[in-house]
Amino acid sequence: MSTDNSTFFKILIAIDGSEKSMKAAEYAIDNIAINQKANVQLIVVTVIELNLSTFLTAPTFGLEEHEGKRKQAKEWLGNIEKLIQQKDKNIEFKSYILDDPTLKVSSIVINHAESENVNLIVVGNRGRKGFKRMLLGSVASDIVTYAHCPVLVVK
Repeated sequence: MSTDNSTFFKILIAIDGSEKSMKAAEYAIDNIAINQKANVQLIVVTVIELNLSTFLTAPTFGLEEHEGKRKQAKEWLGNIEKLIQQKDKNIEFKSYILDDPTLKVSSIVINHAESENVNLIVVGNRGRKGFKRMLLGSVASDIVTYAHCPVLVVK
């Protein structure tokens, strides 16, 4: 990796507020971002899942629910920003709250990673096991399958 000042190693961390996703973010900060020889840019995203049918049938309720989720997402992102500031103030940090009622969460994350031209995506694993995992699939496995760059899944 080149270390000139204009080059960044970009890491996208996808969080959903779960303990597993926050653990993945902490792992990425402690074990990847701080140890890079190049300039590091952490891009932390969270996706608000929108229920289009709720907006159509009860627009006011849908807006209230959306604002509640947005407020919660801002708290998660704020916690990650504080953690980064405690560990290394030189890490560049950007955060986004994403939503698109027409796409799956994994597609939204992958599209954003491509638009930011990231070098690595870090996600947590929900830890489903056995038959339930086979039936439901997961955001992490979709990201691993379709991402344009390496993906680190933290358990």
